[in-house]
Amino acid sequence: MRLYPSSYTVEIPDGDELLLFNTRTLYFGRLDADLYRKVLSLTGAPDNGNAGDVGNETVRHAAFLLRQKGFFVDDPSLERERVAGRFERQRHSRTHLGLTIAPTLDCNFACPYCYECPEAHTMSSDTVERIEGHVAGELASGRFSSMHVTWYGGEPLLPESFDVVVSLSERLLSSCRRHDVSYSANIITNGYLLDRATARRLADLRVALAQVTLDGPPELHDRTRTLKNGSGTFSRIMSNIRSARDLLRFSIRMNVNAGNADAVLALKQVLREEGMLSDPSRTAFYLSPVRSYTSSCQGGECLSNSSFYRLQLELLVRGINEDGFQVVEEYPVLKESVCTAIGSDSFVIGPSGELYKCWLDLGRKERSVGVLGADGPELNRRMERWTDFSPSAKDCRDCPMLPLCMGGCPELNLRSSGGDENQACCSWKYFLREHLLHLAHPQPLKDGDFS
Repeated sequence: MRLYPSSYTVEIPDGDELLLFNTRTLYFGRLDADLYRKVLSLTGAPDNGNAGDVGNETVRHAAFLLRQKGFFVDDPSLERERVAGRFERQRHSRTHLGLTIAPTLDCNFACPYCYECPEAHTMSSDTVERIEGHVAGELASGRFSSMHVTWYGGEPLLPESFDVVVSLSERLLSSCRRHDVSYSANIITNGYLLDRATARRLADLRVALAQVTLDGPPELHDRTRTLKNGSGTFSRIMSNIRSARDLLRFSIRMNVNAGNADAVLALKQVLREEGMLSDPSRTAFYLSPVRSYTSSCQGGECLSNSSFYRLQLELLVRGINEDGFQVVEEYPVLKESVCTAIGSDSFVIGPSGELYKCWLDLGRKERSVGVLGADGPELNRRMERWTDFSPSAKDCRDCPMLPLCMGGCPELNLRSSGGDENQACCSWKYFLREHLLHLAHPQPLKDGDFS
């Protein structure tokens, strides 16, 4: 049987050996470099002049094992089709209904990098009823076994907005019970208004997780995450998290740019001292780069993809995960789900019932894909931008990292594809080789290692 090298194998020279990693099967191992070259000589065209190695038992056995682990395949085109097919199967799975609902775009914060256009408007009772009717119709179809809502904003815990969260949650829960559909929810909030009473009410409404942003230790956080009057917010947010950790799980996000990149370990130390890291099942901590959605990057504060992912690798080498609390991903995993922006039944619903596919577009009417009418979604031609999206049809098609990212964030991919840097690219595209060498030979970081 003729064999071909997998399209998803990464070869990393390591002295007289090779480190081999396959991004489709996730197998990672080492092999004598000369033996690997002999196996390669058996692949492809039968007249490659090295047929003598076919009878070498050591080479044949190595070829068998490498094929078994996915480093060699019978048909490269079929291998690529299988990866593309996995994306399409996930995309068209219609058993889960996911909605992101923003009752308001108003906010009590004035973060300089915010990409949204704040509006002092709260979702009306008419829009609430339209959402309730839309969900009831979707669940009555029998297609869905589960539903998940992400409450978003603006700041969804502003008083009038929170009233909408409570009212609409009760209606959606009732509809799910009526149709025997499981329901779950999370909330993205700045955390300033998330006192214990509010957290208890959210928990009663089946909100299990709150994502809250801390941009570093207090002195750095309070420069960017301020109230509209300029006051700092770190102390109150931390107090709220402490008081509600038994009611909600928390995902603490740090928005990273050049101004606070060297403070990641300091924030983790603060969280450790506050007891936030004692139970990873209750608290997560992760990093996200500040993106150039607005003019916030004009001063050069935003990190490029390569700079941000280099920071993550440096943090890993410096031991950010050594206490067992993972902040930076230690080993590549397959992306087994696709963004809800790609799902045909998933929408972001704005305060006036406008529909978007991605929350990065929220509030930009020129990016809306329609409105939620009395009889359901009324979609426009901008919907085609999302239904036509496929990483296999764009510049991701031949990338060996495709099984790990599946094109990454669709919005970032569509926005930056073909430019100097596709901002949807995952960290492994930039530093998989260095990362795997670190796993194979864990050593302290040296000057020049990432130059």
